[in-house]
Amino acid sequence: MTAESTTRRRTRLDRKFDKLRDAEEAGRLGKSKTSRAVRKMMENRLAVIGIVVFGIILLACVLAPLISPYDPLTTDLRAMTQPPSLAHLFGTDKLGRDVFTRTLYGGRLSILIGLGSALGAAVIGVLLGCYGGYKGGLFDKIVLRLSEIFMSFPQLILVMMLGTIFGRGLWNLIFIFILTGWGGVYRQARAKMLSLREEEYVQSMRAFGLSDMVIAYKHMLPNAVGPVVVNLTLSTAMFILDEAAMSFLGLGVPPEIATWGNILNAAQDLYVMQNYWWLWLPVGIVVSLFVISVNCIGDGLRDSTDPTQQG
Repeated sequence: MTAESTTRRRTRLDRKFDKLRDAEEAGRLGKSKTSRAVRKMMENRLAVIGIVVFGIILLACVLAPLISPYDPLTTDLRAMTQPPSLAHLFGTDKLGRDVFTRTLYGGRLSILIGLGSALGAAVIGVLLGCYGGYKGGLFDKIVLRLSEIFMSFPQLILVMMLGTIFGRGLWNLIFIFILTGWGGVYRQARAKMLSLREEEYVQSMRAFGLSDMVIAYKHMLPNAVGPVVVNLTLSTAMFILDEAAMSFLGLGVPPEIATWGNILNAAQDLYVMQNYWWLWLPVGIVVSLFVISVNCIGDGLRDSTDPTQQG
C-alpha cells in the first residue's frame, strides 16, 4: 500500500468526521430515543436473526391449536409412518400421530422446561451469590463449597444420575435442572459482587448505616444483572438440549407426553433413522434452530451489555 493511497484514505475519513462534527454542532443529529445497548443489539445481525427465529418458533408453539387441526395424542393406525405430505407436513409416526403437531406441542413443554429451569437456577444463584459476594464470611464459604460439589460433576452425567433417583416426570426434570444449574449463576453473581462491594457508592451507603440486604439487592444487584441475563439465555439452550438427551435415553418426561426429546426417542434404532427420516430430522432441525437462535441472542446481549464491547 503506497503512502499516497494511505493519505487519501485518511483524508476521506477525516472528511467524514468533519461532516459528523459539523452536523452535531448544527444540532442536526438530535438525540436518539433508544439506548445504546439496544442500538448495539440491533446492529448485531446474528442477534437479530436469532430473535426472529426464536420468535417464529415460540409463536408457532403457542398458537399450535390454531396452526394444526390434529391432536398430538390421537393415534391413527391407518396412517402409520406416512412420509411428509400436504395433509401431514412432517409425516406421521409409528402410531399414526402427526409429527408436525407433536413438534409444536412438544416445543411448549421443552421451552417450558428449558426456560423454567434457567429462571429457577438464576433466581437461586442470584439470591445466594449477591448476599454471599457482598457479605462474605461463613455463609459464603459454605455456599461456595456446595456449588463446587455440583459443578465438579459433568452436567449431563449428574442430571442422568439424579433422574434415575427421582424418576421420570416434568416437574422432577425441572427440579433436577435447577438443582444442578444454580452453581454457575451463583459464582457469576458472586464474582460481580466482589468487584462492586469496593466501589465508593457502596462504601458510602455502608457509612450511612443502610442494611446489608438493601445495599446488596437494591443498589448493587442492578449493576450485576447484565451477565446474569446472558447466562439465562445460554442456560435455556443448555437445558433444552439436556431435556432432549434425557428423553431420548428414556429418563425424562413420560413417553406419551409430546416433547422434542420424546419425538427424537422414536428414532433410536438405525433402521428407523435410515428408512423413516421424517420421524427425527424435522424436529432435529427445529431443536437446532431454536438452540442456535437462543445462543445468538445471548451473544448479542453479552456484546451490548459489556462496557468493554461498546463502540
